[in-house]
Formats: sequence, C-alpha cells, structure tokens
Amino acid sequence: MDEGATVVVGVTSQSTVWRLAMLGFAVAAWLVGFAILLRLGTWTLFALTGPALAALALWSDAATRALLRPSFRKAGVGLAAGLLMVVLTHAAFAFVAPLLSEARTATARLFELLNVSGFSPAARVGFIVAIASSEEVIFRGALMGPPARRQEGLFHRVDRDDLLRVLALAVAYALAMATLESGLLIVCAFGCAVLWGGLRVATRSLVVPIIAHVVWDLGILVVWPLVRSGG
Repeated sequence: MDEGATVVVGVTSQSTVWRLAMLGFAVAAWLVGFAILLRLGTWTLFALTGPALAALALWSDAATRALLRPSFRKAGVGLAAGLLMVVLTHAAFAFVAPLLSEARTATARLFELLNVSGFSPAARVGFIVAIASSEEVIFRGALMGPPARRQEGLFHRVDRDDLLRVLALAVAYALAMATLESGLLIVCAFGCAVLWGGLRVATRSLVVPIIAHVVWDLGILVVWPLVRSGG
C-alpha cells in the first residue's frame, strides 16, 4: 500500500507506531494497577494513569479525537447496547449460577477483588466513568480504524481486517487484567472487548462503546449489582 492509500484509511506508519506504544503503556499500567488493587484494594493508579493516557492519546492524535464526535443517535445506540448487556449478563448469571456453584463463588470473589463495596456509590460512579472512558479511548481507539465521515450512515460494513483488529485488541485488553488473578475477569474482559470493539468498528466512533461500557459497568457494579456484598 502506498503512502496516499495509507493516509486514506487514517493510519500512517508513524501514527501506528505511536498508537501501539500507547497501547503498550496502557497494558503495562493496567497490569501494575491490578497488581496494586489485588494487594492494597485501591483504584488510585487507574484513576490517575487512565485519564492521563487517554488525554495524551487525544491530544496527540487527531484521528482519535475525531472518533469522539457526538450525536444523539450514537448516544442512543450506546445506551441501548449497555442496557442490553446488563440484562443479558444478569440473565446468563441467573441461568448458570444454579447449575454451577463455582460461578457464584468466582463472581463473589471477583467483586471482592475489585473492592466494589469498599467505596461510596458516588465514588464508584466517578471511578467507572473515568476508567471505562479511558479504556475505550486507549484500547479501542484509532488502532481499530478511521473515524466515520460526517455524511455517512451510523453503521458501516465490518470486514475481515476489522474483525482481526477487534480480536487482537480484545486479547491485549484481557491480558492487561491478568495480575488481578481472576480467570473470570479475563474471560469477561475478552468477551466485552469483542462486543465493544464490534460497536467501535461498526459505528466508526468511540461514543457508542464508551456509553455502552459505562452503562454496563454502572449496571452490574452499582445500580443492579450482580452479587451483593458477601456473595
């Protein structure tokens, strides 16, 4: 592919290297952050590094900034997707938990590791909005492809290259959770990353997956917890 064609898809070789470097920094930061969370029960590192890395990505990359163009349609799709994920998550848990006792135990342990009951609801909301938004900018940003043109429709064709990028970044996102020592978190992170990545490439926007991610996190951690404190 020549340079002109590369610019058309919005990813030059220089910008790709920078975005990959940002992704590497984020994976390293998340690994350290989850290791600290496991031992100290604090989200402080995430609250500092997540927004900082996201702000750097947005400041340095016009394509990433363009992915945040808002619209009521995108907000509506993100809200609907997040709510649907909340309902499906609860439905799946209600179906699996009676059949597999380990599912409830693993979920309760994950909630304990995440320390979701160790903060006030307002603090949890703040952490969730800041960290979930940062994760979408970093892990599902411009590396997944260019933003949509203003005159195009809301949904776009997803091709093989799109799917490969979604899967590759979902793997990176899931592996970044490894130091919390929860296999359930890794599995959930990968599955959610595939869904949010699919929304990202189908809409050519970060607005939709950011809203879907925030709504899902708030739904299962704050508004309608998947498990209550103490399991």
